[in-house]
Amino acid sequence: MKYKILTALLCGAIMLTSLPAMAAVDGGKIALGSISPGMSEIDLLNAFGQPTRRDGDDWTYPNFKVEVERGMVKEVSTTAQTIITPDGVRVGQAAAALNATFGRADKVDRDYNDTEYIYYSTDNRKKIEFKVVNGVIAKITCELND
Repeated sequence: MKYKILTALLCGAIMLTSLPAMAAVDGGKIALGSISPGMSEIDLLNAFGQPTRRDGDDWTYPNFKVEVERGMVKEVSTTAQTIITPDGVRVGQAAAALNATFGRADKVDRDYNDTEYIYYSTDNRKKIEFKVVNGVIAKITCELND
């Protein structure tokens, strides 16, 4: 009986160590500047004023775009180099900054012209996505994970 328990524990430990490591991004660090998915529409307006353009739920500001649903920011994205994540990653940096900052991506989607690296928050409520073109970060998107 003791050998069965010991064998089961050993097998379980081996299985756990063989699982691929996933990124563990704190949900509070999934943001662009001070804009994060889940923040209220009121907080967004108080911080940045009225958008330069509104098209339904899509609001455009000079350096970023947001999607607002039910009174909260569902998604924020940028292609501007002036807005950075809380961990200091920005558009224009080499893609190597992603592994150095966040670890291995939870999901990688390769398309013809670009590669998207996706990281989920530890509670799986948010995600941050980096679009990389020719080894350089071209777009960052933070959103609530549906």
